[in-house]
Amino acid sequence: MDGRTRIIQTLLRAVQSGEERFTMSKTLQEFTDEYKIGLKKGRSIYLTAQDKTVICEILRSEGVDPNTPPESWDAISRSEALRLGNNEKLARQPVKKWRVAVKALKPQLPLYLNGQAYTLPARCHIDADYHLLGSLADHDWIVVVENWECFNDIHIAAARLEFPGRNPVIVWRGDKDDVRADSLITLIGSLTQPVAAFVDYDPAGLVIAKALPRLYKIVAPDLNELRKLMMQGLEDRYLDQLTTCQNALDKCSDQNILELWTIIRTAGRALPQEYFVQAPLLTKRSEKNKSR
Repeated sequence: MDGRTRIIQTLLRAVQSGEERFTMSKTLQEFTDEYKIGLKKGRSIYLTAQDKTVICEILRSEGVDPNTPPESWDAISRSEALRLGNNEKLARQPVKKWRVAVKALKPQLPLYLNGQAYTLPARCHIDADYHLLGSLADHDWIVVVENWECFNDIHIAAARLEFPGRNPVIVWRGDKDDVRADSLITLIGSLTQPVAAFVDYDPAGLVIAKALPRLYKIVAPDLNELRKLMMQGLEDRYLDQLTTCQNALDKCSDQNILELWTIIRTAGRALPQEYFVQAPLLTKRSEKNKSR
């Protein structure tokens, strides 16, 4: 068994266990040290529900379903392993390990990196190692965006939704191929600004938001408007996510999560965040403005 397979199996057993206390293996110690999660006591480490949520998020970012049976990784070939997870992932120092994608909310707002201002046109961003970005002290909020399309067109969403702060820094959550979700978590952990999430309005989106450190806000329309919009959502997508997400959301005490979870659960549907960057919506808005 190679080191990568061992890490994946260890993490899968941890997140699928109902226990919080685990024996401190070398694999678990290296992983928790790197990501700064868990509480070490003697030869044991304690992983809370929040810690496990972060681990699930890291596994998903690497193309590994947290519900995969750990034994499915036993005695498989390297080529078979690549079908269950990605080649570079969960290995030491993989390509793009430290990369994050950042931008300003609107083209007219500057992006400050290490005190230097950059003005980027729409649909442009900077992809850089997070430890080279500095404190981002000129930005008063961090906004994490779940999907690439909405990150790329965040200026469109900014015209329809209320985002926090004077000049928040916008960070893409990442995926399993390009910039990485675990790099995002590490970046946020190294900063002090309050965090907002712009995610899909579905169970999986709320779980992503729940895993973010210092979450103070979820970007959303007025709640009455959201209730109406949810009726246009996707029932199958909601049901597909419910089994893996419902327990964590039902136990959540964060009011930001709870008020949206109540609306989503009542509707029984999922509303993709891409709804707020669709061109037809802007066309309708322009026509409305012209009629005034």
